Amino acid sequence: MSHNHHSSLDAVQVGVESCNEDEERTYNTLVISDLHLGEDLSPSAGEANTLHIDIVERQLIGFLRYYARRREDGRPWRLIINGDMVDFVSIAIFPDHPDFAGHKASVEEQEFGLRRSPSVAVAKMQAVVKRHLGVFRAMARFLSRGNRVEIISGNHDTEFHWKGTQDAFCEGLATAWKGMPESRRPGAISPEEVVVGVAFHPWFFSEPGVLWVEHGHQYDECCSLRYQLYPRQPDSDEIVTNVDSAGVRFVTSYVAEAEAQNMDLWSMSGYVRFGIGLGLRGCMRLAFGYYSFARTLLTVWRAESKRGPAGRKVRDAHEKRLATLAETWEMPLPQINKLDDLSRKPVVNQFGKLASVLMLDKLAFWGLGIMLAILSLLLFDGALALLGVVVGGVVGGGLSLWSSRGREVDATATMELNSERILDIVGAKFVTFGHTHEPVARQLDDGSWYFNTGTWVPTGKPGLLRCFTHLVVHHRDSGPEAQLCQWRDGASRAFTPGWRAGTIEAAPHRIAAPAGKSVLSAEPLSE
Repeated sequence: MSHNHHSSLDAVQVGVESCNEDEERTYNTLVISDLHLGEDLSPSAGEANTLHIDIVERQLIGFLRYYARRREDGRPWRLIINGDMVDFVSIAIFPDHPDFAGHKASVEEQEFGLRRSPSVAVAKMQAVVKRHLGVFRAMARFLSRGNRVEIISGNHDTEFHWKGTQDAFCEGLATAWKGMPESRRPGAISPEEVVVGVAFHPWFFSEPGVLWVEHGHQYDECCSLRYQLYPRQPDSDEIVTNVDSAGVRFVTSYVAEAEAQNMDLWSMSGYVRFGIGLGLRGCMRLAFGYYSFARTLLTVWRAESKRGPAGRKVRDAHEKRLATLAETWEMPLPQINKLDDLSRKPVVNQFGKLASVLMLDKLAFWGLGIMLAILSLLLFDGALALLGVVVGGVVGGGLSLWSSRGREVDATATMELNSERILDIVGAKFVTFGHTHEPVARQLDDGSWYFNTGTWVPTGKPGLLRCFTHLVVHHRDSGPEAQLCQWRDGASRAFTPGWRAGTIEAAPHRIAAPAGKSVLSAEPLSE
C-alpha cells in the first residue's frame, strides 16, 4: 500500500504549514507520552505486564473516542504522541520468526533476540498492530474526523527513524479503518486519506510562540544518542546501543519478574536482593544477563573511542539533517544548533561514568575492602585481625558510597533546567517533555510553564493514581491556555497530584492573564 503520510524530516513541514495556516485551521492540542504499547510482548513479561497494557489500551481507546466526538470552538484536535508510544526495545523477535527464516543469527541473537535493524522493526510494528488493533481502530476514527496525529520519537521507539517502520504503522491504521463499518458508509474517507493526517518527527514538534514538545531523553545521559537525527551505527543500519537499550535487552527482557519501569534507580544491594529472591537458577540467569549487559556496553565504548571516518560520516549526516530541520521549521540554523547542544553526552562515550553506571567502581572498592580484611586475618591475630576486618569493611563501604555521588540515573532535574533554556531560545509559552513518567506542571520565573505529561502505564512508577496524564492546549480569544489533565471517569479532568516537594507543585489555580499571555487552568474541561 502506498501512503502519503510524511516521514522522517519531511514530516516537519506539515507541522509548520499547519501552524502558519489561517486561524480557521488552528488546532487545539492534546499531548500524551510513554504509552509503551507492546511492552507485554517482552520475553520476560508476565501477567502484571499484560494487565497494565490492557488497562492502557482500554483507557486510550476511551480517550481517542471522546476527542473524536468533540471539538471546542470548532477547532479540530492535534494529538501529539510525545515518544515511547511503541516499546520496540522491550519486544524481542527471535530467529525462528517466519520472516527471518534465512537469517544467520549470532549466538547473542539466538539468546536475546534479533538486533534493532529496519526489517526487525517492521516485524515488531506489525506485532503491535495485531496486539492493539482496538487502539488503531480508535486512532483511525479520530483521524477520519479531520484531526491530526503527530508522532515524536522517544528512546524506546527510535525505530520510527526508518520509513519502513512508519509505513507499517500507517498500514496498520489503514487496515484497521477498512475493517470498520463506518469506513463503508457513503462519503467516508479512504484509508489513504486517513493516514494523510499522520506525521513523524525525529526530535520535536513546535507551534511557534506557543508550544515546544520533545520526549526529553536527550537530557538523560543513560538514554541519549550522540547524534539523534542519525541514530545508526557507523557501519550498519542498526540503532546505536546506549545504557537504556542494553539494560532492557540483556536484563529486564531476559530475566523473569524484572520490571523495566522499576529497576533503573536500583542500587547494587537492590540487584543482589532481587537475585537472591529469584533462586539459584534465576540468580544465575540475572548474572549472565548483567554480564552480557556490561560486556556489550564496554564493547560499544571501545568502538566509540576508536571511531574514524565512519564516525565522521554519522556526524556529517546528523548535521545535514539539522540544516534540513532548520529549513523546514523556518528556524535559524544557529538556533537549531544551540538546541541540539543541550543534549547530554551519552554514558557510553564516557568511560568514568560508564564504569559508575555498571557499578565497576563499587566492585573494585568492595574488592579492595575484602582484600584488606583477608590480609588482616592472615597477618594478625585476635583484636588486630578483627580491627583489620572492620577497617576493610569501612574502606570498601566508604569508597563505594563516595563513588555513588557520580552515578546519575534520574534526569528529572536536568530536564527541568533544560526546559528553561529551551524557552529562552525558542520563545514559546509552554515546553512539554515526557520520559520520566512523572507528571509535572511548574510555572517558571518568566511566567512560562514547564509540563511533563507523565505516562499511561499504571503499574510501576509513579503508580495507578498518577498515570493517564496528558496536556490539553486550547486557543482562546485571550490567548493559548494549557492544562495538565488526567483521564479518569471517561473525561479529561484537572490533574491534582497533591504536594511532592522538589518534583510536583500543588494543584495549580486558574491564573488570570491579559490577552496573549499564558494561562494554566485547573478546572475540569467541559464535557
